[in-house]
Amino acid sequence: MKAALHRLVGYDRQTELEKFEVAIPQHVFEEVSSLVAFDDDDPDAVGCYELTKDQAHRIAIKMRKSLPSGLDFFLEGYAA
Repeated sequence: MKAALHRLVGYDRQTELEKFEVAIPQHVFEEVSSLVAFDDDDPDAVGCYELTKDQAHRIAIKMRKSLPSGLDFFLEGYAA
């Protein structure tokens, strides 16, 4: 995988506005990548991937963060 920036992002279910965002360090992303099935045509994982509640919590635990409730979480990648 090429260098990319990744964030765990939470959106309010009612307003669909972003309410939570935290950068995922590269060394953590390497562990996180085993939790998410990336599209075959997205080798750098720069897309947006909806996460289950369990996936989001596992990522947060690896980063020692707590997640607010009532949000839908996504793993979002950005080309560096």
